[in-house]
Amino acid sequence: MAVVLEAFISGLVGTLMDMAKEEVDLLLGVPGEIQKLQRTLRNIQYVLRDAEKRRIEDEDVNNWLMELKDVMYDADDVLDECRMEAEKWTPRESDPKPSTSCGFPVFACFREVKFRKKVGVKIKVLNDRLEEISARRSKLQLHVSAAGPRVVPRVSRITSPVMESDMVGERLEEDAEALVEQLTKQDPSKNVVVLAIVGIGGIGKTTVAQKVFNDGKIKASFRTTIWVCVSQEFNETDLLRNIVKGAGGSHGGEQSRSLLEPLVEDLLRGNKFLLVLDDVWDAQIWDDLLRNPLQGGAAGSRVLVTTRNAGIARQMKAAHVHEMKLLPPEDGWSLLCKKATMNAEEERDAQDLKDTGMKIVEKCGGLPLAIKTIGGVLCTRGLNRSVWEEVLRSAAWSRTGLPEGVHGALYLSYQDLPSHLKQCFLYCALFREDFEFYGPEIVRLWIAEGFVEARGDVSLEETGEQYYIELHHRCLLQSLQPLSVDYDEYSKMHDLLRSLGHFLSRDESLFISDVQNEWKSGVVPMKLRRLSIVATETTDIQHIVSLTKRHESVRTLLVEGTRGIVGDIDDSLKNLVRLRVLYLMGINIQSLPHYIGNLIHLRYLIVYWSFITELPESICNLMNLQFLILSGCTKLTQIPQGIDRLVNLRTLDCIGTRLESFPYGIKRLKHLNELQGFVVNTGNGMCPLEALGGLLELRYLSIFKLERACMEADPRRDTSGLKGNQKLKHLRLECSDRPTSDGHTEEEIERMEKVLDVALHPPSSVVSLSLQNFFGLRYPSWMASASISSLLPNISRLELINCDHWPLLPPLGKLPSLEFLFIRGARAVTTIGPEFFGCEAAVATGHDPERNSKRPSSSSSSSSSSSTTTTSPPLFPKLRQLELWNMTNMEVWDWVAGGFAMHRLDKLVLVNCPKLKCLPEGLIRQATCLTTLDLSYVCALKSIRGFPSVKQLSISGKSDLEIVTDLPALELLKLGNFLFDQKHLPEWLAACPASFTTLQRLDVSGTTQLLRRCLQNGADWPMIKHFTIFSMKDDRGNYINYIKHSCTFETNLVDDDAAFAAAAEEEEEEEEEEEEERHQ
Repeated sequence: MAVVLEAFISGLVGTLMDMAKEEVDLLLGVPGEIQKLQRTLRNIQYVLRDAEKRRIEDEDVNNWLMELKDVMYDADDVLDECRMEAEKWTPRESDPKPSTSCGFPVFACFREVKFRKKVGVKIKVLNDRLEEISARRSKLQLHVSAAGPRVVPRVSRITSPVMESDMVGERLEEDAEALVEQLTKQDPSKNVVVLAIVGIGGIGKTTVAQKVFNDGKIKASFRTTIWVCVSQEFNETDLLRNIVKGAGGSHGGEQSRSLLEPLVEDLLRGNKFLLVLDDVWDAQIWDDLLRNPLQGGAAGSRVLVTTRNAGIARQMKAAHVHEMKLLPPEDGWSLLCKKATMNAEEERDAQDLKDTGMKIVEKCGGLPLAIKTIGGVLCTRGLNRSVWEEVLRSAAWSRTGLPEGVHGALYLSYQDLPSHLKQCFLYCALFREDFEFYGPEIVRLWIAEGFVEARGDVSLEETGEQYYIELHHRCLLQSLQPLSVDYDEYSKMHDLLRSLGHFLSRDESLFISDVQNEWKSGVVPMKLRRLSIVATETTDIQHIVSLTKRHESVRTLLVEGTRGIVGDIDDSLKNLVRLRVLYLMGINIQSLPHYIGNLIHLRYLIVYWSFITELPESICNLMNLQFLILSGCTKLTQIPQGIDRLVNLRTLDCIGTRLESFPYGIKRLKHLNELQGFVVNTGNGMCPLEALGGLLELRYLSIFKLERACMEADPRRDTSGLKGNQKLKHLRLECSDRPTSDGHTEEEIERMEKVLDVALHPPSSVVSLSLQNFFGLRYPSWMASASISSLLPNISRLELINCDHWPLLPPLGKLPSLEFLFIRGARAVTTIGPEFFGCEAAVATGHDPERNSKRPSSSSSSSSSSSTTTTSPPLFPKLRQLELWNMTNMEVWDWVAGGFAMHRLDKLVLVNCPKLKCLPEGLIRQATCLTTLDLSYVCALKSIRGFPSVKQLSISGKSDLEIVTDLPALELLKLGNFLFDQKHLPEWLAACPASFTTLQRLDVSGTTQLLRRCLQNGADWPMIKHFTIFSMKDDRGNYINYIKHSCTFETNLVDDDAAFAAAAEEEEEEEEEEEEERHQ
């Protein structure tokens, strides 16, 4: 792979230059060899671009590149050995090089005469091999190519990738509208109807399906909507689990199809659902797996399939098949403009290039994926006519020999990448189809393989993140629609781009999803460097590992399985002496072999969710190890004391383990960028809390069992290190979960408060902060500060969980970057007042628990704040989501008089706030962007009114609501788990159909008794019959579905008095149990 060579050679030449300056060749006894090696590499470097262009069609050139690649990998290993030898001679207490560096002390690695001779011989052999390879350049007629200018991406369109709509032009809009109409059309002949979208790869099937899935009419017509990616390599149990999750259920990690099928059936019985099966390759998925569990769905349920094969749609007996067409030229131009420009102004300016752009669209053949990827190429260059014409003239358009369905435009997009991005792109193709990449994880893998270049003072992780973002901008990775506020770093690779990646790396990489058959098919490369295997429940882990015995050249071994696979690693990995990455995900191995310490080149080790109880001491020999991921190893109780010898470690993730302490030597790991799951322990030989202050490269840090910190003999020790760590971005602080603070003395509580005040004062760089189970009686002083906006200017996400002893909430209103605020458990708070918004007068009292009882009343607080004018800066200026949970004693929520707050709030969730009597008027007036209001067990609330933009209102649990009115934008009303004393729908519901003209749907989850009242002869039917769409379920699988305009009424409820009486008795017992649990 010439791309690896180009990147390799650039790095090697730099290292050799350093060695030449130090006259290392004389030290090695091979005078002139270093300079000779450097010259040969440069000469080869000049012809690499030409060689890469010809390798697909010229077998001789491809073989030449493969031989060259072998030498480069060997050279990389030699330099690795030098690095390790250097580390041996580096004093343990000295500071390592900054984490941005990939270099090593040159002379330190040559102190041993025996080692010098060994390296000298290896370098001479490398030179001889390279000379022979270089001499064949002229025979192959490889031409010198000037290195193209390195493309520096323009200012990022996005900082955290999120899905952008690719819908352009009338054609796709009409396609989506037609499908919505078909999906919502009534068909009384059967409960579940299949529809299909058919078209070639990259034509936009998924894009249209997403548009349909998110359509308001679809959301109003179906009680449950589920999206599942199937793909060519689908796993039956994974598919069923995803359906369960999408339907709002829990599969509990179940692996058995026989147990998952009835779970799907129970969840969807009586439900009017839409299930989208994206990218189906085999009709058997319907006949053999899904047909029976889905048949219990309510009338009007739909399954929408996307597939490349019209025959699959016929086999699944699709009632309607929508065939996708290529984009018309004008629509293609619109899409190209959208992807090639960075803003609306540039899009307008691009019209001057329309003549060239239309020719590019024509070359793309109207294929949206091709247009998008070419747009990604053009976006990096700006609106330059000569560049656009250069792209138009590129020979890559006519490249032959590509895999079926892979358009030349995709190859051109790859060819345009800088060498460092080509490596990263090809590495992504190692994972299974529809794999969801987590940005930080794929960046770690790139670093481990040496793909990420050191750039000045910028960390390797930050540089890798820029690579990741650039691949998004070039449309070579697709962002996922965020499912939560944490989901903005996930992405996928289109399967056609993945096919291209497999093709381009076929001489050294192999992906296998069927170990038994595919390994025997004879497609294994002669020099296998990277092997990726998807394991199933029947896969033998021993067999997987044994397959690699004959492939000592393997650098990456990725095994992704399910947690049902149990096995161990025998001696089979012993031969993989060049291994850089060992990725074992969902493989329940019992232990790691002792010889793992001999895999001296290993950089990345993940044994996620395994059964290991300890790590072998030999792991401390892995001086090159950069990433050690042990999260989810629930039986792991200790890590070796010698872990400080892992001097290059950048990530240590121990979340979800049973570790009780960390060795003292952790403080010496100066390269650590991420430390997750650190456990406080003050015992001898354990790493103390204050030692973390010296880890200045940390960006991610989570600390557990903080209560132990308050046991230290001298809490006045200098522990203020975190405050000065200006690289820290994500901080999680957690005490052990205890129901009350009774187990702590007053002295212990005071010490804990001081620890949080001083030792754990976050730096101003932090963007995400979580504080959990803190048993102090007040919030930390840095939260109380009037200067909080300058102390924490970058906080975007804040979680305060189970801080149940704070009498007041901290003053957070002036945090300039806060977007997501989650307060879950604040049982001592009785009132939210102006102090929460950060009013100066209130802040002074808010930190003093003794003054809580002296707080001014709602009216007096309003007058005391009257001096605040509407011209003051807005409070909570960027807040988009606010959640208040388990504030069981909160009775009053006051606003700040005269202030302007939460004007960007989009979602408000209140859960288990039973004493709150009303929502603040200021919220109603000022939260004009609020679209989602979710209330659960807000029992004392009497009215909901006046929210101008709320589209979705959810109410569940006991409720004393009397009035719900003046919600002019309301589209969906959900009532869940109601426990009405009189077992009837609320009276205020009767006025809803007339009051809410935009209301499209009412969904109710209730008791069987309540369900009976909603039958056509029931007491609540006169209220129900006026709703456009009404759907109701109980927890026994009984349901009612009603559509007004078609007079359709459906139910599976049998009107049997005896059965109802029995059900009512059971429900009353369940209600009593739920009530007891909720108050515990």
